[in-house]
Amino acid sequence: MEVHHGHHTPKNWKEYVIEFLMLFTAVTLGFFAENVREHYIESHRESQYMESLLADLKIDQTNLQNSIPYQEKRVEAMDSLFAFFKNQPNATQVPVSVVRHFKRASWEIISFRNTTTISQLKNSGGLRLIQNKKVADSIDVYDMRWIRIEVSNNRFVTNSRDIYLLEEKILDAFNSLDAYIKNNGYDNQDSIPKEGFVKINREHLSEYLNLLARQQTVTRQDIRSYKRALKTTENLIKLIKSEYKL
Repeated sequence: MEVHHGHHTPKNWKEYVIEFLMLFTAVTLGFFAENVREHYIESHRESQYMESLLADLKIDQTNLQNSIPYQEKRVEAMDSLFAFFKNQPNATQVPVSVVRHFKRASWEIISFRNTTTISQLKNSGGLRLIQNKKVADSIDVYDMRWIRIEVSNNRFVTNSRDIYLLEEKILDAFNSLDAYIKNNGYDNQDSIPKEGFVKINREHLSEYLNLLARQQTVTRQDIRSYKRALKTTENLIKLIKSEYKL
């Protein structure tokens, strides 16, 4: 019985080259398509982050705009106290208008930034998604501005506590008892008598005024920091809107 074997014609080198080129092309196109897909996804995520950051920045902008006038009013109250005691260095009582300066000199409205998006960018490695160098650099500047403000806010809390303690030692409570009894407000100035004078304890007055002078300088520094942060925030808002067409 005869067995017939099929005859296979060997491939020439051109066919091998064509097969290789086809395989190489397929792999390359697949790799290219995956890169395009990944770039699209990251670009979309970048735009989403920027849209979210833009909303946070607008809140920061409003907070800063609201805080600065309160800080400036605080400095004015301090100036008024210095002027009063310069004119009446031996005073043992003060009119209620001056008591208002005591109260107003002890506080201001401080700003806290909305960290929702910036925290996500830092913690999830999202900062690498920001391909726009101008935007990335501006975010770094914005971040540094707020780090300084956050340090200053902590200092404010410490100094304000000391000011409150001295204020309570200086202002005689007995002249304000009627106001305390009738006080149903939420502001510290609601506890001030409507008219008349309040006796003061001069023992702690010099310490108080010295601390106030230090805090006045700090408050002026804060105003400058807030204004710089506000300008940086406004510039970053404009840049993000422009670069990402938002």
